[in-house]
Amino acid sequence: MNRVFIYLFLIISPILAEEMAYQDNIDVEEAMEMFKEGAVIIDVRVPNEFIHTGHGLGHINVPVFYETYKPKSLKVRMNFARMELKNSKGYNSRKLFDSSIIENKEFVKEVMTIVDSDIEQDIIVICHSGQRSAFAANILAKKGFDNVYNLDGGFLSWRDADYPWSVD
Repeated sequence: MNRVFIYLFLIISPILAEEMAYQDNIDVEEAMEMFKEGAVIIDVRVPNEFIHTGHGLGHINVPVFYETYKPKSLKVRMNFARMELKNSKGYNSRKLFDSSIIENKEFVKEVMTIVDSDIEQDIIVICHSGQRSAFAANILAKKGFDNVYNLDGGFLSWRDADYPWSVD
């Protein structure tokens, strides 16, 4: 696990320890039934995950956080590439970047736009495994959204259930 997501976990953990403000954690079968009946699925992962790891068809990406990268010096990156070639081995390329996590200040506003200001709309929040989505679901519930659910197991459970998804 990289240090950025460890940092993110440390930020979210105390918040998750608070009382759950959203409706419930639901399993993937419940989520699919609700989705068929008109629930909106909000995927709160960073865009890179949504694009490259895959996403459920019809899920809307509204990141709760963004991850930014600033490359280290060109000299460091060139030496890294040489070292990989010399040793015929790949190394942790995250060390080539300084990264930081930034909260999406427009998160609630963007969700409000998606549901056309209908705070009673059923919303299922999804992330990779269910941690960030619980955090995001709490944010929405505390801002007045009535029917917010967290998909237990996140996108991994959606994909493993063989529900429609794509990496394209």
